[in-house]
This record gives sequence, structure tokens and C-alpha cells, in this order.
Amino acid sequence: MKNILFSLIFVSVLIDAQVTTFPWTETFETDSPTAPSWTKIYESGTKEWTNVQTSYYGYSTGPYQGTYMAQFDITTFNGDTTKYVSPVLNLSTATNPTLEFYYRNKDWGGDQNELKVYYRTSSSGAWTLITNFDSSISDWVTSGVLVLPSPSATYQIALEGVAWYGCSINVDNVTVNAGALATSETDLQKKSFKIFPNPTSDYINISSEKQISEVSISDLSGKQIKTLKNEEKIPVQNLTSGTYIIQIKNNDGTVSSQKFIKK
Repeated sequence: MKNILFSLIFVSVLIDAQVTTFPWTETFETDSPTAPSWTKIYESGTKEWTNVQTSYYGYSTGPYQGTYMAQFDITTFNGDTTKYVSPVLNLSTATNPTLEFYYRNKDWGGDQNELKVYYRTSSSGAWTLITNFDSSISDWVTSGVLVLPSPSATYQIALEGVAWYGCSINVDNVTVNAGALATSETDLQKKSFKIFPNPTSDYINISSEKQISEVSISDLSGKQIKTLKNEEKIPVQNLTSGTYIIQIKNNDGTVSSQKFIKK
């Protein structure tokens, strides 16, 4: 009886788990405390997300790292769609939170599955699309750093698989970085990096005391527009007029971002 009661309490804790420490990385390994807390929403059909060691089809290697990865069941031509939903993330004191993961999504004889990324700010909130990966990827690549808009205390992300009978969709090392803790915007800019000119029409120049490893530009919805490596002068001539987010990732792994205006 005690063992049964302990098991029920343990399962309840996992289901109600909330991530409060960042950066947080989901490895999908058996020793990951949050791996059992991922849930599924069947938008259409009954295709499953599972944590596996070996892909169903299409690849000669295993997970990106470790011995387990997340996989979506792709064995249908009907566009069956299932979300794999993260545990609740408490991002209430974070500014500029970001998401990054590794994935592969190879076509099978021209049939291509889709991997979509969503967020919501509460368990009853509507899902908002961040981006869609729908091209053939035969080996592990990064998603790039994706901005997580509208941080809240009850935030969730979802990996959505859409099955068109391509090769396996695999995802590994899902990482959420909360960025800097909320301070005044002026203080935040002093601690991160400087950009100029702002507003701009042609280029954004970056001044940072730390070595930059990656720069990305997103619109205010979180859709990533471009990513560059080791750049300190970013061309923006082709952007339409409006407000954007520029984000830098330093060699030490820190991530920070600021808004700029394209004239």
C-alpha cells in the first residue's frame, strides 16, 4: 500500500512539475526529471511522440547526444498532427527568453513531414506558431535561437509533428534560456551589448565586450528572419520597415537581445 501511495505521489509531482531554473535543457534521457512531464495533444489522428533510442527509419546514427531522443510517429499520409507539450516554464522574471534544440526531418522518397513549434502563456491559452521546419534535413542541425514572446509564469512550448510519411522526426536537447532577469531596459542594455545606428536603414553595428558566436534577427511575433555567425555589422536593407529584435549569443553561452527599428 505504501509503495502504491508513493508511486501516485511521485507521478503527481511529475505531472505538476514546473521548471523554475534556467537555462533548462530537456535531454529526454531516463534520468531527466522533466522527461515524464511532457504531455501530448492529438490535434488530428493518434500518432504518438515517444522517447526512443533508435529512429524508426531514415538515419544511420542515434540521438544527437546521450541515448534517448524524442520521436514522432510518421507512418501515415494523412497529415495526422500531434503536439508534444513541455512542462510548465516559469518565465515570469525573465526577459528575452529563447528556445533552441537539435532536430532532423529527412524526406522519404519526396514525402516530407513538418515540425512546427508553438508557445502558449497558460494551460487554457491559445497556441501561437513560432516557426515551421518543413524541408529535408538528413542529419542533426540546430533550430537556431528562437525568441519566446510574452513570457509568463505558466509558459509552455510544443513540438508539433505533422505526418506525411517522411522519415522519422527526431528532436533532442531542447534548451530554454531565460536571458537576463528583468531589470530596467536601460540597465539591461548596459549589461549586454550596444547597437547603432538605431533606427537604421542599411546596417546594424554591434559593440560587445564578449566574443560573439551568433547573431539572429526576429520579428515581434518571434519568427526568425536571419541568422549569421561571428558578425558585428548586420545588413538590414532587405527588411521591411518596422520594429525587430536582434539577439546575440556569445561564446560563453550567454544570450541577450534588444529591439531596433528599420526605417
